[in-house]
Amino acid sequence: MKTLLSLLLCLCINLDALAQPPIRVGVELQPYKPYYAVEDGEYGGYARELLDAFAAEYGYQFVYTPLPVRRLLSDFLAGRVDLKFPDHPQWNADQKAGHAVRYSRPAAPYIDGVLVKPQYLGQGKQRIALLGTQNGFTPWPYLAEIQAGHIKLIQANQIESLLMMAASDRVDAVYLNPRVVTHQLRQMRLAPDALVFDPQLAHVEDHYYLSSIRHPELIEAFDRFLEQRAELVAALRLRHGL
Repeated sequence: MKTLLSLLLCLCINLDALAQPPIRVGVELQPYKPYYAVEDGEYGGYARELLDAFAAEYGYQFVYTPLPVRRLLSDFLAGRVDLKFPDHPQWNADQKAGHAVRYSRPAAPYIDGVLVKPQYLGQGKQRIALLGTQNGFTPWPYLAEIQAGHIKLIQANQIESLLMMAASDRVDAVYLNPRVVTHQLRQMRLAPDALVFDPQLAHVEDHYYLSSIRHPELIEAFDRFLEQRAELVAALRLRHGL
């Protein structure tokens, strides 16, 4: 009898989940492995596995909507997507003003910093006149120097283009995520130490977050998932080198 009741309960939960409308998850279109990427129209990487595991645990139906970074923000603020990943309270704070954005617990650790050719390692920021970064990135530790005109910021859509610029000395350094750079160098079949992270230069160690305006209850559920399934989350991070 208990087995039958359990099966009926599971059936009811599954039917209830199917009756719920899909949750639209806004994600970045740009490739950013191992965190995420869109390949052949399919969103993948660490973020996809993490969010899929959460959806399966709570019976949600997630539909991933890859968008360019600026379009993703505008669609999120306009309510055209229900969740946004990645996000951070510091990003686009002026544009988010007046919106009740709810952020999750930390969902993925990251480092953003300066990468240089090995021969320039440890030479300090005084040699950096041209700093490359990806469109949509803000090199927070160097913002004052950029605004003062001491460093010129060069932006590009593709990380591959930035790495080639650094490798050929068209920029003095790049401000990116070292894990992403390592993955991209491997994809480009370049030496893994063609560009190296300089830990002596100012950098940011932080986390990416899941956010929502329309559904704070989803953020609460995601926080519970991160806490209760910490071992699963740790295993996903390990598998993706995070």
